[in-house]
Amino acid sequence: MKNRQIIGKAIAWISLAAILISETGCSNVQTIDITEKTNTERLENIAVVTMTAAPAVSPVSEEAQQVSAEPDRPLSPLYDLLGAPARYSVGLEPTSDIVDITVDADVILPETDRLPTLHVEPRDFTQDEVKRLFDALCGDTVMYKARDKMTRAEVEDRIEDVESEMKTATDPDRIKKLESNLAYWEKELKTAPEEIQDQICEGTLEERQLGIQEYLGKYHALDAYEYPTDYRKGKSFHVSGNTYDKNLKSDYDFPVGANISYFRDLSVGQYLFYNSKTWISDETTVPASAVGLTLTPGEARKIVETFWSDNGFTDMVVSGVYLVCNSAPDDYSQKYQDPYENKHAYVVACGRTIDGIDPPPADNGDPHWGFENCSFAISDNGIERFTWYSPYAYGEYTTENSALLPFNTIDEIFRNMMLVKYDERGTGNGLTSAKYHVDRIALEMSRVTNRKSSEKGLLIPVWNFYGSFYFTYEDGHNYGSEERQGFPHPLLRINAIDGSIIEPRYGC
Repeated sequence: MKNRQIIGKAIAWISLAAILISETGCSNVQTIDITEKTNTERLENIAVVTMTAAPAVSPVSEEAQQVSAEPDRPLSPLYDLLGAPARYSVGLEPTSDIVDITVDADVILPETDRLPTLHVEPRDFTQDEVKRLFDALCGDTVMYKARDKMTRAEVEDRIEDVESEMKTATDPDRIKKLESNLAYWEKELKTAPEEIQDQICEGTLEERQLGIQEYLGKYHALDAYEYPTDYRKGKSFHVSGNTYDKNLKSDYDFPVGANISYFRDLSVGQYLFYNSKTWISDETTVPASAVGLTLTPGEARKIVETFWSDNGFTDMVVSGVYLVCNSAPDDYSQKYQDPYENKHAYVVACGRTIDGIDPPPADNGDPHWGFENCSFAISDNGIERFTWYSPYAYGEYTTENSALLPFNTIDEIFRNMMLVKYDERGTGNGLTSAKYHVDRIALEMSRVTNRKSSEKGLLIPVWNFYGSFYFTYEDGHNYGSEERQGFPHPLLRINAIDGSIIEPRYGC
C-alpha cells in the first residue's frame, strides 16, 4: 500500500519480557514502573505512547507471511501499519512427542487505521431500550405477567403428585423432602384462590427485592409470557437488572451484569445457545453440514441488521455468524420433546460498535462481571431466541489511537507462549494425543478488569488466536473443541499493547 505507515521508535522500548510471563494471569512489563498502579493504570500509560514514523519495522518471517488467496478481500490499513500478513502459517515443535500444534490461519484486521483504549463499566438496560425490544420481539402477541400465586386446583395437583410419590419412596432423605414439600403445599392451599386474573404485560420494568428472609438489595426486572399457565409454551421475555441499594452488611456476593432474553418458544431449540458454535467464513451459501436450513448465513445476518436498524439501535452491529446444531450433548437428557429436533440454526453475534470497529467477541470467564454478550438464534422461522447480557457503559478514552506492538513481536510472543501454555500439557492423566490447530487470527477489542475495582475496566485491543483442540486418552475416550459449550474461544489471547497474555477467566 502507498504511504506505508509503520510503528514508531516510541514503542521500541517495550520489553519482550512479556513472552516469559505465566499463562495464569496478567503480565508485568518490566520497563514500566508499576508501583502503586493497577494493571489497567499501567496499560493506560503504555497505550498513549504516540506512534511516529521510523525507518523500518522488522518484517514478519517469510515462513509466517503468506499472500491472501482472496483478491477481493478488503484490506485494513493496519496490515501495513503493523506489518501483518493476510495469512499466517508457522511450524511449532513441542518437546512432548504427543503434542501437535499446527497454525494455518487467516489474519483478520478491522478496517481502521487506529484502535482506541477506553474505560468501561457495567450498566442497566433503560426502560426505553426494554420497551423497544419487547415490542419488536413480542409484536402483536398478548403477553402476560408472571403469576406469583397458583390456583387452588393447581396446588391440589401438586399435593396429589407428592402424595403419590410418597407411597413408593424408600430413600429416607427423599421421604423427608417429600414430607416438607407436602407441608408447604398444604399451607399454600389454605390461601390459594379459585381463579387468577392474569395481568397483561406492556414491557414496563418493575422494582423487585433481592432476598426474601434477608434483605439483600433491589433490582429492576420484567417477566412476561404468552401462556402464563404453561411457561414451556409460546413466547417469553425476561429482563433482570443490576442490584442496587445493596445490603453491604451481608456476605452475599453480588454478581454484576444486567440481562435480557427472549424465546419464541421455550420448547424449540433448547440447545442452540449451549452447543459448540462454528464460525462461518463464507456467508453466501448454506453450509454443507447444516440440516433443516434454506436460509443462508448472509440472509440471517441481514435479518439481524434490519432488526437493529428498524428499532433504532444504530450503534449495534453484527460481529459474526456461527452454525450450531440443536442436538443435546451426550451427558444431557431432554425432558421435553423438542419439535426442532436435531436441526441447525445460525447464531448471529452482535455488539456495540466502537469508532466503527467491530464489537468485542462473545466470551466466557470472569464470573463476577461477565463480558458483554449479545446474540440471536435464527432459523428459517426467523428469530428463535435473543440474549443480551452484561452491557457496557463506555466512558472516557485513554487514547483514540493505541500504541500497538508490530506483528513481528506478536509473532515471537505467539511462538513462545503457545508452547509454554500447551506443550506442558502433553503428559499425565492418561493423555495419548493432544492436537491444537489455529485457523483464524483476529485483532479485536476485549475488556481488562481493574484490580482495585471489580466493576471497572479498560477496553483494549487484543490478538485472538482462534482454533480447535482434540485429545485422546489411554482408555479410548476422546474430547475436543466440538464438545465445548458457547462461542469459540481463542487458544491464546495476546494484549496488543504490551504483549502480555490475557486469561479471560481472571478478568485480566
